[in-house]
Amino acid sequence: MTNMSKPVLEVKHLHQYFEKGTPNENHALKDINLTLNQGDFVAIIGGNGAGKSTLLNSVAGSLPVNHGQVKIDGQDVTYQSVNKRAKLISRVFQDPKQGTATLLTVEENLSLALKRGSWRNFWSRGVKHNERQMFRDKLASLGLGLEDRLSAEIGLLSGGQRQAVTLLMATILQPSLLLLDEHTAALDPQTSATVMELTDKIVQEQHLTTLMITHNMADALKYGNRLVMLDHGRIVVDIQGDEKAGLTVPDLLELFKQQSGTELTDDAVLLS
Repeated sequence: MTNMSKPVLEVKHLHQYFEKGTPNENHALKDINLTLNQGDFVAIIGGNGAGKSTLLNSVAGSLPVNHGQVKIDGQDVTYQSVNKRAKLISRVFQDPKQGTATLLTVEENLSLALKRGSWRNFWSRGVKHNERQMFRDKLASLGLGLEDRLSAEIGLLSGGQRQAVTLLMATILQPSLLLLDEHTAALDPQTSATVMELTDKIVQEQHLTTLMITHNMADALKYGNRLVMLDHGRIVVDIQGDEKAGLTVPDLLELFKQQSGTELTDDAVLLS
């Protein structure tokens, strides 16, 4: 994206500490500066303990900020709660069960997602006819046959099907910022590949500004227009466009080594 694009996410001088002032103090994020413009799809990768989840939780509001600033759509949300940010952010978690209500049907889950941010009749379980047709069309676009399972309890779906529905729920009201929290990590490789392709399709069609945490280097290279690598709480690699498009996994490992001064040794990342 060009610099003329509108900033959607601005993280400025973000520091995060765990157990600050104790012998176990962990400076988890160290002066993170990150801007996502409208339509940016950024993959964040790094070894265990690099700070990926800490960064995502800081943006989402589920982890209070120790020092720095977080702005979304020009609004300072640094000290806003998760609920306050819900109008701006949608999040898909690693566990497919976490984004859906198990005992509700597929269409009831989608109906709840459609009411996000509106408390009027929030717990009304009725689904309108025009909503049902829209849900059927959106589910059909996934190519998984789910348009014929609107009345099935969502708990009866496979992990991949459920994660696909969660993706639809997260994007049915176009969020300012979509957060993907290792959302394919709990799936088998084939299902993971399917869900990643669906993710890319939805992000591109809706021109969504997206921040995706992944431990899969191949996915980080294949998807999105930008790749950021974290190491011990710092951004050590930030590449985009043509520079990113031509990279292989060995190239990325070498770049990480050059920028961080160490080799990446995390098996979860190396074996992905």
